Amino acid sequence: MSRHGLAWRLRGLTDSVFGAVLGGLVYGLWAVWANWDGGAALALRIGSAHWLTSTGLTYFGTAAMRGCFGLSRSPNLGALLAFAGGLLLTYSVLLLVHESIGTPHILLTLAAGLLPNLLFCSGYALLLRRTATPTVAELQAVASS
Repeated sequence: MSRHGLAWRLRGLTDSVFGAVLGGLVYGLWAVWANWDGGAALALRIGSAHWLTSTGLTYFGTAAMRGCFGLSRSPNLGALLAFAGGLLLTYSVLLLVHESIGTPHILLTLAAGLLPNLLFCSGYALLLRRTATPTVAELQAVASS
């Protein structure tokens, strides 16, 4: 697939600051709603912290996932490492941030993001696998078949 294909365009959006800001906004709005019973000021503080954290995690998390992917010569193992590394980083940071700012409903705040985070980390890991540069051995195998 060329660098101009759909997978590469999707990867470009995912790796961009714009993509990270957009993703973080969704999670920030949820955090406001999940904590609204504590009052508007608290909910907005929590939502802002969650938006900033989610934006940073999305942007730097994709870089960490690319690093984890690169730890393996096998695209399949690389995708598994990227998936696990992405989730570990995401929930370590989110739990630390919400504990430090006194979020009263940490699990509720994070609950709505569980499925999207699983889908994002698995989807991005598979996207890395799809856009990985083939190794010399893989190119030789294709050429000899």
